[in-house]
Amino acid sequence: MKRPDLSSPPTYDEALRIARDHAQNPGTLVPYPHQGLENARYGGGFVFLQTIGSDRREVDGYVLVTATGYGSGILSAGRHTIDTVISEHLARAEHANRNIPDSDLSVAHRVALAAFDAGRTRIDETPERTALDAETADYAEFVLIVLRRSSNPGDSGRNILARNDFLLQDPTPGRRYTHPCPHCARPAIYAERYPRVVCDHCLSRTADRAGRRVTGYNTHLSGGMIAYYTDTLEHSDSSKEECVEVTRTGVCFIDGQPATMQEARFGGIVVQMASD
Repeated sequence: MKRPDLSSPPTYDEALRIARDHAQNPGTLVPYPHQGLENARYGGGFVFLQTIGSDRREVDGYVLVTATGYGSGILSAGRHTIDTVISEHLARAEHANRNIPDSDLSVAHRVALAAFDAGRTRIDETPERTALDAETADYAEFVLIVLRRSSNPGDSGRNILARNDFLLQDPTPGRRYTHPCPHCARPAIYAERYPRVVCDHCLSRTADRAGRRVTGYNTHLSGGMIAYYTDTLEHSDSSKEECVEVTRTGVCFIDGQPATMQEARFGGIVVQMASD
C-alpha cells in the first residue's frame, strides 16, 4: 500500500479524489459508509466499492484511502469481504501504533532509541556506547540505521519500532550487522555479498564523472537499473534526466573516488566503493 501525501486522516473529498485516481474503473465507484473506519483512532479514512471488468466477467473490488496509505483489491464471498478488509486494516493500524513497554526492549534497542531521538547518526556518539560489548553495539548500530531510514517527520523511535516488528526480534548470535563504510568509516549495514557497500551518507553523494549527483533506481520489479540526475527528481516524471553514463557502465564517484552502482540481488540499488 502506498503512502499518500497526508499527515492526518483525509477528508471525504480528498479520499474520493485519490480513489478516482487509483481505481481501475472510476465510473463505478460508490462510497461504503463505515463508522469504525471513518472515526478510527489510527488509520482512519474512507472506503469505496468499484466494479472491475474482465474478459470473462465483472468482479467486485474496493479502494481504501486512509491516513497511512491507499490501495485497492478484489473482493470475494469468502475471506475478502469489504468488512474483513476494513477490520484487518484497522487491526494493523492499532498494532503499528501500540505502546512498546521497556520490558520488550533490549539494551541495544534502548541505546539505539536514545541515539535516534537525540538526532545522532551513530551509537559511538552516545555516552552509553562505552557500556556495550562489541556484538551488542553492532546490533544497536544496525537498529539505529533502520530507524533513520524508516523515519517520517514527527516520528519517535518507538513509533518506528511499532511499525517494524522484525526490529524487535533478538539478534542472531554471531551474525555481523554492520561494518565501517569503506569511504568514510560511518556504520553501514553489512552484507556478505557486497563487502564494500557504503553507508547511507555516502550513498546520497554518488555522482557522475563530472561531479553531478546521481541516484539509482530499479527499472522493473524483476530487476534492471537506471541512474537519474538527482537535481531533476523533484520535478514531474517527464523532467527526469537520465545519466546514461552511469546507467550504462555502473561506474559512479563519491567525493571523486570511484565506486560502482548496480541493482541488488533482491531489489533496490547497491553502491560499493571500487576495489583498491
